[in-house]
Amino acid sequence: MPQRAEPVLVIADGGLPSLVTMLMLDEPARGIALFTGAGADDSALRRRATDLHVELAGLDRVDEPALAPDALAPLAGGLGESAMLLAAIADAAERRCREVHWPRTADGDLDAMADAADRALLVERLGVIESARTGSLDVSLVTPLLDLDDQQIAELAADLAAPVWSCWWALPEAADRADASRERARWAERLRGLGAEALLAPPAAEPAAV
Repeated sequence: MPQRAEPVLVIADGGLPSLVTMLMLDEPARGIALFTGAGADDSALRRRATDLHVELAGLDRVDEPALAPDALAPLAGGLGESAMLLAAIADAAERRCREVHWPRTADGDLDAMADAADRALLVERLGVIESARTGSLDVSLVTPLLDLDDQQIAELAADLAAPVWSCWWALPEAADRADASRERARWAERLRGLGAEALLAPPAAEPAAV
């Protein structure tokens, strides 16, 4: 009997790259979304979107990180990002996940790509050092979208028929937010160019039974 694939932890924030990363999993039912958007002013929107993504992509469940977001709050910029990744690796080891998928994007910015790649490699190495000391599970940190620009991610979303309408910035509750408006413009332009603007519209409700 073939062995079931080990679970995969996906860092999730309710955005389109996060959704695409979930849809790319070979066995979505083995995927666990680790919601890392808690503590932000748009946290409720991002959590609702992540819950939708997990349901629509067929992942196993959504978990909260063991390390509370408040513990990471004092760490700004790259330090906070590194701490979040270390926490994700620790969570993955606890959940017996051998891979963490980080949906980091750089839109073709070579410096940002190099920074993210270096950060992922160093954080993964720190996890390996700790696992050697404690006997815990080795965890790999994967960046499946890092080499893609926004246009390529939009093309991938179109190929996967991604339910883009479920992203945090497309939810009705986000309509009046300036940051959501920027994200809508960022992705809507590219999807329209692909003839995939229909992905921005939620499915029509089923008519009520008489």
